[in-house]
Amino acid sequence: MMQESRRRRPPAEGFLCGETLAKDDDDCASNVCFHCNLPGPDDVTLQFNCREPSCGALEGDEAAAELRDDQYAVDANFFDKGYDLAGATGFKVWTGSRLLIETLAWPRDDDDCDRLHAIQKRLCDGARLIELGSGVGVVGTYLSAIGSQVLLTDLPTLVENAIYGNLLRNESITTSTSYAPPSDTTLCPSWLTPDGIRIRKGWASSTPLDWTHPLDEQLTKEQSSSIDFIVASDVVFLASMLSSLLDTVESIFEASSGNNPSLILSFQRRDAKDGEESVAFTTVDGVLAAVKRRGWSIDCLAWRPVKVKKEVEGVVTDDKSEVFVFEIRP
Repeated sequence: MMQESRRRRPPAEGFLCGETLAKDDDDCASNVCFHCNLPGPDDVTLQFNCREPSCGALEGDEAAAELRDDQYAVDANFFDKGYDLAGATGFKVWTGSRLLIETLAWPRDDDDCDRLHAIQKRLCDGARLIELGSGVGVVGTYLSAIGSQVLLTDLPTLVENAIYGNLLRNESITTSTSYAPPSDTTLCPSWLTPDGIRIRKGWASSTPLDWTHPLDEQLTKEQSSSIDFIVASDVVFLASMLSSLLDTVESIFEASSGNNPSLILSFQRRDAKDGEESVAFTTVDGVLAAVKRRGWSIDCLAWRPVKVKKEVEGVVTDDKSEVFVFEIRP
């Protein structure tokens, strides 16, 4: 069911990503600039400061940045409250971000299912999104640029040292183009105030959100009850993260029940050498089982094969895996 041939999604024609080494006058903790273009003829490119090169987010001969050993900065945030090695992975761009953007923002008119077409249209028409585990903010910023209202969330360290700065960076990029937003969308939506930022056709804001703490202690009532879609990309690669993510999702489902929200989740198979029996890594079967236990439905909107490195008994070899975009509904 999860790998139906009709859901296999080739790279979107016209969607280009790349990365370069940051200039000397950039933030010293941000060594790489990841960039990707928006749909349409205006040739607008979003840019994101990252601490490390992306992993699996580039296709073909797209430009990749390479850091020398001495260019990898010591993690100055390692001892921040609530920050751990899983949080540190948020400072780079991962495979699932690309497929999620292509699936939601680059329609394939003759191939996408009716449900996906409906989601794509709503995202361009001001749908209200919360992104969980935003990392450097690529997905949330991109969806706001095509017309959504997005609240980007992650651990405080990521919000303060990556997401907020990247939102400001792309506010400058997108407002310097010739695009003029419709007059009825020029005011920041109240649920994103007071720190909402205009990103081309939509709006974005950011706030810390820890999945291990109650939702109502971290979001306002208006924020938690305003959600049409939850989006998350490459956020549950460790098995220990899945339960807390779904607890948070369940709280949002309940708070925004009047909007019939759903979770759109990108997930890369990372079963390592143990396959579906892996204890450390979240597996596809693990995701399906966890969703079923909560009585929710899950559908595959898109998937793509990817090349990965696999280590067995100290030997690293090339291997194949898959990345999926799921929609999960209560």
